[in-house]
Amino acid sequence: MINVKPFRVINYCDAITAEYLEAFEQRIGAKLPVDYKSFLLRFGAASLRPSNVPLTGPDGHPFSDKPYETGDVDLGIFYAASFRETGKPSNGLRDRNSLNEQYSEYTLDYGLDPDYIPIADGHANNIFLMKVKGEGAGGIYYWLNKRYCLLAHSFEAFLDKIPYEKELNVDEYLESVKDVIRNEKDYEWRRNRFLENYKEMREQYQVKEQGEP
Repeated sequence: MINVKPFRVINYCDAITAEYLEAFEQRIGAKLPVDYKSFLLRFGAASLRPSNVPLTGPDGHPFSDKPYETGDVDLGIFYAASFRETGKPSNGLRDRNSLNEQYSEYTLDYGLDPDYIPIADGHANNIFLMKVKGEGAGGIYYWLNKRYCLLAHSFEAFLDKIPYEKELNVDEYLESVKDVIRNEKDYEWRRNRFLENYKEMREQYQVKEQGEP
């Protein structure tokens, strides 16, 4: 099973089925890796926190495209089934956050190599890809200004390379901002605001807690 304990998983639309993925596999003429399908079936269209992916190959060697991308890049929403496809409330999800929509846009319209499929948003028009055909199928790439840059040989290895970042609780947060707290009133405002945001995020997006199975 893929280790998702280092992450907080924010769900935007978790209504994706095995039938949906089977139909997508038929459309692209390739089978998706089991670990990747299991992730989608469990979380659907979701994002991870932390989300900073190092722009390095499997050997740890960095690649960059200065001045555009260097160091690391934010991993956006994983494409799954959009709210329009599922009939579920959008919850902040857009039609384009869909495997089918992205395949149509990048592979059929933009001329992306059909050996690859888009799997998640990156920065600007750069996106995360999975190779689904040929040698190295299952590998995860970053489409960096139309270059295919290998990040990891598997979906599991891709998640493993995202640095662990512990989520702060309210006491840890207040400790981190203690030098800018002006008075007791400011302290209470910051505390209440943190707790309100914490509660609102979890209620709206059904956030899976860090370390939650």
